[in-house]
Amino acid sequence: MSISYLDKKIACVIGSVEGYISPKAKGKNGFGYDPIFIPNNKNKTFSEMRISQKYKLDHRYKAFKKIKKFL
Repeated sequence: MSISYLDKKIACVIGSVEGYISPKAKGKNGFGYDPIFIPNNKNKTFSEMRISQKYKLDHRYKAFKKIKKFL
């Protein structure tokens, strides 16, 4: 995630989530890789989780937590 203003980069951060790929798609929530991605130390795919639970693990959420101090 990046913040820039008038062609000047103010901040750039990375959020990541480690996990593994499920052998088959599971769940009905989310989009993209959500039905096949299982975060480490979890037993459900992102698609099987409640949205509020997924967002706390999501790479976008982690990046936003890092970058919000620049806002």
